[in-house]
Amino acid sequence: MAAAESLRAPIILSLAESHFEFFDFELLIAAVERAAERSTVPVAIHLDHGSSLESAVRAINLGCTGVMVDASSHPLDENIARTREVVEMARGCGVPVEGELGYVPGVEGEDAARHPGELVYTTVEEAQRYVAETGVDFLAVSIGTVHGRMQGEPQLDFQRLADIDHALSDVPLVIHGGTGLSEAQYRRLIENGVAKINYYTALADAAGQRILANGREHPTAGYTTQVNGVADAIQNEAERCIELWGSADRADKLLKKCRPWQPVEHLIVYNVQGLDEAGVTRIMADGRRILGTIPGVRRVFTGAAVGNESSYRYSWLVRFCDAAVIDSYRDDPRHRDFADNRFRPYADGRISIDYKQIVYGSEKS
Repeated sequence: MAAAESLRAPIILSLAESHFEFFDFELLIAAVERAAERSTVPVAIHLDHGSSLESAVRAINLGCTGVMVDASSHPLDENIARTREVVEMARGCGVPVEGELGYVPGVEGEDAARHPGELVYTTVEEAQRYVAETGVDFLAVSIGTVHGRMQGEPQLDFQRLADIDHALSDVPLVIHGGTGLSEAQYRRLIENGVAKINYYTALADAAGQRILANGREHPTAGYTTQVNGVADAIQNEAERCIELWGSADRADKLLKKCRPWQPVEHLIVYNVQGLDEAGVTRIMADGRRILGTIPGVRRVFTGAAVGNESSYRYSWLVRFCDAAVIDSYRDDPRHRDFADNRFRPYADGRISIDYKQIVYGSEKS
C-alpha cells in the first residue's frame, strides 16, 4: 500500500487461499479492508486461488471485491461448471470473477520443483469456449510461467498469448507466477493483453532476506529487531514493479472512471405480536445464522430499543456488500423461507428501507 500511495498507482491486494494455514483469514482481511478504506488510490481486495463456491461466498462476505475460482486442475467441462456456479453467485453481489484455464505448476512462494505437476498450456479454442460458457470477467492463462521460483530461463509462448488475446479481445488476461521474468518479458506480456500480474514470491523473498540480514547482525535479538526494515524491503520491490509495469501515476485518472465500492444497509424496524421475549430472541438468532450465509451479506445486526419511548421495539440491520445484493438477497430461497415463515407472521407494522452511505468531503466510505 505504501508503494501504491507513493507512486499514485491503483493496486489489487490478493489473499491466497493456499496461504490460509499461515494466517487467520477473517482477522487479516479486516486489516486489509481498513488499509483500502483509508487509501487515496483505487484498491481492490481479491481472493486468489479460491477452491470452491463456499470459499468465494465467504471471501465476499468478509470483504473481497473480486474473487478467483481455480478449478484448472479439473477436466474442462468440470472447470466450466464449477466456475459458472461462482460467476452466477458473484453477479448477484456485483463482484467480478477471475477464472483459470490451463495449469501453472507450483504454489505461491514455493519452488515449482516441490509441486511438479506437468504444465498445461491454455489453447485458444478452449479459452473461447470457457469464457463464453462461464462469463468470467478475467482469464488467467498458462503460457509457460510457474508459481514460485523459476528453474532456469523462463520460456514463454508469446504467440499463444497473442492469439488468445486476439480471440478474447474484451477479456483482460492474467498471469500467475509473475516472479523471475525479465523486463522485456513483462513488457511483452502487457503488450499482448495481460492486465494483471500476480506477484508474490519476490516480495516474500525480499522480506526473508531482510530478516536473515537482521539475524546475522543481531543473532540474539527479539522479534521486532528481526523484522525491522521488512516493510521497506517489500515497498522497494513493489515500487520497482509498479514503475516497470506502467501503473504509476494512473490512480487519479482511474478514480474519475471507476465506481466506488458502496455498501448498502438494509434496515427493518418493527414490533412483535404473538411472541414473548424468548421467542423474539430465537428468531433473531436464527436470522443471524441463516441470513448471514447468503452471498453478499457482510453483517446481520439484531437489536432492541433502549428505553420505552420508541415507536418501534426491534430492528434488523443487514449490511450488503453492494447495491446489487438488494435483488439477489430478496430472491434467495433462504431469505424467502425465513421471512415468510419465521419473521413476517410475527412482525407488526414493520418498515423496511435500504440506505446507501453518503460520503462528505474527504471522509472515507
